Amino acid sequence: MNRVSGKLVVGISGSPRKGGNTDTLLAALLRGAAVAGVRTEALFLRDYRFSPCIGCEKCRELKTCGTFRDDMQRLYPVLEQADGLVLGSPTHNYNVTAIMKGFIDRLYPYYDFSADRRKWGSRLGGPGKKALVFAVCEQPTPENLGVTLPALALSFRALGFEIFDEWGVTGFFERATVLQDPGVMAAAATRGRKLAEALGKSV
Repeated sequence: MNRVSGKLVVGISGSPRKGGNTDTLLAALLRGAAVAGVRTEALFLRDYRFSPCIGCEKCRELKTCGTFRDDMQRLYPVLEQADGLVLGSPTHNYNVTAIMKGFIDRLYPYYDFSADRRKWGSRLGGPGKKALVFAVCEQPTPENLGVTLPALALSFRALGFEIFDEWGVTGFFERATVLQDPGVMAAAATRGRKLAEALGKSV
C-alpha cells in the first residue's frame, strides 16, 4: 500500500477572485499532491460567510466559537481531518486578504492556554501535520509580497503545523496568467508532490 494512502491534504484559497492566479496555483499544488497518493480537497473562503472574531474569549472555556453560528462551523470539521494544509493568498496591501485574515482569527478556539496565559498549545495541529503556504503578488520583486508569507506561516506554526514550504510567486495579476508560465506551474506540482511525500514519511 502507498505510504501516503489515507492522508488528506486540504487546500485553502484566500482569494476573493474566482479562477485567479491563487486558485490556479492551488489547483496545481493539489494535483501534485494527488499524484503522490493523498486525498485532496479544495476550499475557497469566498464561498463561505463568517463573521470576524470579536475577541470575546468565550471559546477559551467552550473550546469552540460561542458567539457566531456561521459557515466556520462547516470549515472546522474539514480542517480537523486534514493531515496537510496548502494555504494561498494574493497580496493585498502587503498582507493576506481580509477574508484569509478573518479565517485565521476564527481558528482561535483551537488554542489551549495555561492559567497564566504564558504558554499555549493547539488542538488543531500536532505531530506529523504539515502546511505549505504560498502568496501571489502583482509586482515582480519579492519585497512587494510584504508580510503575506509570514502572516500565513507564523499563524499555522502556532496552530501546531510544521511549515514544510513557503513559496512567493511574483509578477502575476491578470486572471490565471500564471498558466502562461510553465516553470511556475511545474514548480507548483512538484511542491505539492513533495508535501504529500513528506506526509507519507511522518509517523
